[in-house]
Amino acid sequence: MKKGSIMLLLIILLTSELYADDLDEILKYLSDKVLSVHITARLLDEDQIIVWDAESSHITNMGKAINIRLVGSGVIIDSYITPFGNLDETLVLVANGEMWFSDQRQEGLRYESFIKSMPVKAGEKVIFFPLGVAVDSQTNIYTVQLEIEILPYSEVLKMVK
Repeated sequence: MKKGSIMLLLIILLTSELYADDLDEILKYLSDKVLSVHITARLLDEDQIIVWDAESSHITNMGKAINIRLVGSGVIIDSYITPFGNLDETLVLVANGEMWFSDQRQEGLRYESFIKSMPVKAGEKVIFFPLGVAVDSQTNIYTVQLEIEILPYSEVLKMVK
């Protein structure tokens, strides 16, 4: 009985060690494939002064979209940011979305959609203007700006350590 218990314990230890090695390999593989996407959303006034801003970070992989929803008085913007390509090459960042907004000069809601693709290298920041320029009821001009930075998740882990 003792011999059987020792053999069982030995098998469990060997199996768990093999599993740990596999897990380490899986985590290394994922850290090389997974992306960290940092987004800073800003609202700029007509003098390019930041009126409002918010930051968010997301974890994704190639081909999987990240949703950004901005909700304000009289406007809703849904943007989807999707990276494509290989980390060691230039990526293609596809930004598409929809916008619903009320226009004080017209009744009801207006709807617009957009799509834009941009080449970007990992670690490079790109600035995207999903709306172009928006005008409020007092004819003040505001611009919505999304600053997007994509890093390999392995780089993010190095910065944390």
